Amino acid sequence: MSLFRQVLSSSKIRSSGGCWTCRVRRKKCAENRPVCDTCQALEITCYFEDEKPDWMDGGPKQKDMGEAIKAQVKKQASQRRDRKYLEMLESGTEMVSIDDDTETHASDRRGRLDGMSGASDTDPSPRSHEMESMPGPNGASPPDAPWHSELFVRQDDPLCAPDVDIHFLMIYLDYVFPYLFPHYRPPVLAGGRGWILDVLQSNRSVYHTAISLASSFFAVVLANGEEEHAQCTASIVHKLQSQLELGLKELQKEMRALNTDKSGFDKRRALVVMQSIIQMLFFEVATSNKDNWRMHLDAAIALFLQILPSPERWTETLKSLYTPRWPPPEIGLRRPWSTNQAALRFFTATLLYIDVLSSVTLGDAPRLYQYQGNVIPGCPWEERGMEPVPAGPLFLEEFFGLSNWIVQVLGDVAALESWKRIQRRAGSLSMNELVSRGQVLADAVKGGLQVLEHQPRNHSASQHGFPLLVSDPTTGFDPDQQPAFQIIWLLATLSYLNVVISGWQPSNPEIRWPVSKATELLSRVPKGSCLRALAWPLCVSGCLSPAEDEDAYRAMGQRLGALQVFGTVKEALEIMEKVWALRGQIDESWDVSKCLNILGHGVLLI
Repeated sequence: MSLFRQVLSSSKIRSSGGCWTCRVRRKKCAENRPVCDTCQALEITCYFEDEKPDWMDGGPKQKDMGEAIKAQVKKQASQRRDRKYLEMLESGTEMVSIDDDTETHASDRRGRLDGMSGASDTDPSPRSHEMESMPGPNGASPPDAPWHSELFVRQDDPLCAPDVDIHFLMIYLDYVFPYLFPHYRPPVLAGGRGWILDVLQSNRSVYHTAISLASSFFAVVLANGEEEHAQCTASIVHKLQSQLELGLKELQKEMRALNTDKSGFDKRRALVVMQSIIQMLFFEVATSNKDNWRMHLDAAIALFLQILPSPERWTETLKSLYTPRWPPPEIGLRRPWSTNQAALRFFTATLLYIDVLSSVTLGDAPRLYQYQGNVIPGCPWEERGMEPVPAGPLFLEEFFGLSNWIVQVLGDVAALESWKRIQRRAGSLSMNELVSRGQVLADAVKGGLQVLEHQPRNHSASQHGFPLLVSDPTTGFDPDQQPAFQIIWLLATLSYLNVVISGWQPSNPEIRWPVSKATELLSRVPKGSCLRALAWPLCVSGCLSPAEDEDAYRAMGQRLGALQVFGTVKEALEIMEKVWALRGQIDESWDVSKCLNILGHGVLLI
């Protein structure tokens, strides 16, 4: 702007016709009514009364209103970003920016990569694992370098160098993934966890999100609550944000490629997108970013229903994803899972597990209930061996340490609560029928508890000369702890069921007993991912615990140290504190779903 224009601009007479919202924000107002264009664009309340509001006093009231409006602007900006993301997931055909700004800091330093990313046996195109035509320092593309080796390198930012990414990827593989999934250690003959590295090397969205998760994890461990590491932590947080932005942009391209494929719906491409979305969901949950997990879950379920429209076709779909690239056909019937097959198994198990836990938070029946019978049937526990299991049903013990039937009965309790709520609204709730339905579930839970309590603790998974389970550098999880782990989940499920049947009565003996037993077992759980994987039963049992046990639950969270903020334990503790503060004020109409929404947003405790 020239000096002449600056003088003209500064000499203009300020209009007195602007709305009071713009005035308190000290912003230019469009002055149209009943809602000015400025407020309408920001989706905030427009105060346009002729009379001067009492809070416009030039003092404390005006300052408080200014802060309230600023908070509203921030909240609406977040909601606009969420809507844009949903539009991207729904259409996948338009360039939708994740951020309100059309230009971002990252786009200033990065080039554009066209096309969709894919895993080595996920991407049907022959260019998988090949470097895109990105010029090197001498103008030539190194032929043997992977696509991500020189991706978006910024010479003046050491945190964006490829070797830094490699270290963060190893942190993800060695520490973050085992921390988030402490029970997932498939046998070596089933391919182990090699498919994860394959996906990281080829799915760009998952790659960037994994680095974001590793950055967050590393920052938490590095800072450890100490101020002297603040500058280093800030640099790593910058890394996290830039990588997450990259992941979102890659996901956008994946969605666009999937929806514009002229050959029709491609299950392999859809699997790539579903991987990316679920990875984003875990990032949101691990970093406690409110309830954005809902839109990720909605999108992931929508894609899953397209990949597997009929539950009966599960085995057929799983077999169809085999590729001769890996494992080679000469291995024969003992061949491990291919990357696509292993990914579909893992993310399907994850989606069914999340579907059940989210149903408790949302107060609804599980949306994928019809898939449980075919994909995770409630069959008895089977000893895992060295051989890869054949294509067929999944065993959630392999993924989350819980038998299929335990997850199913938890979903059944959520469905019962949903039924109760619907019947009550219709004025047709029969307490006799509620108790009858609940008793069937209670008998199943109590029967399972009796079996687990008398189960030998020495059922080692090592029966073939060497440990079947790989070591966990974060926790060293012991498979002999599995029965106690499942008992804690069942006790919390029984407490949840009793609340559904009898209402919120923590002093009721039917509720007091499983809560007391769960508290005792939780107090003996070792720190690390073992406790993090118990966030849901920890929260439910803690909310129902008597006042004298509050310190015991606080101590459980403290055993995680700085890592309690990475994941859901921190939110579980915050929920408990809120519920304890209301002790004596909440009545029998209170329920577990209200606990999980008491922070002002729904919490997914996975």
